[in-house]
Amino acid sequence: MTQDTSNLQNPFIVGERLYLRPLEPAQDNHLYSTWMNDEEIRRYFSVYPTSDTRGRERLDNLYKDTRHILFGVALKEDNRLVGLVGLKDINVLNQTAEFYVIIGDRNLHGKGFGTEATRLMLRYGFLELNLNRIQTQDMEENIGGWRADEKAGFKYEGTLREMILRFGKYHSVRVYSLLRSEYLETL
Repeated sequence: MTQDTSNLQNPFIVGERLYLRPLEPAQDNHLYSTWMNDEEIRRYFSVYPTSDTRGRERLDNLYKDTRHILFGVALKEDNRLVGLVGLKDINVLNQTAEFYVIIGDRNLHGKGFGTEATRLMLRYGFLELNLNRIQTQDMEENIGGWRADEKAGFKYEGTLREMILRFGKYHSVRVYSLLRSEYLETL
């Protein structure tokens, strides 16, 4: 059954409540820089200040990088951009990539949007890019992040001890992965 997507802005992958779309650097860079400067989000994703100009440059550079695929996460109900999802370090020889998701609108945390965006990106990675392994890493303190990964089917592999320095303290990182064969079993 085909969904009516005529009211959505450049939909690429459509889910139940969300859709993934290409980012428009000129349009979306302000939200990107706002999210990257938010203390709660910065804790897990970036320690560098981001201006609108720098945000646009960053988004432009990510789109030029053939080893990186980035989408905006938008709500179907109002087309509001609420986050980012991507695959980075794509290795075509080994068919692997590293996954990440950021739900930048903190009012939507804990409501399953991260899990839905994750599932949409996994579908894209395994069924369209033909990846064999997708991994993700979450700081141990990012309980919502690793719980969303587990709900989406990722398997815990282990912990990298004191891997990331943030705000004057070393943090351990949980590593998760999902294999294509495991993903296909869930369909």
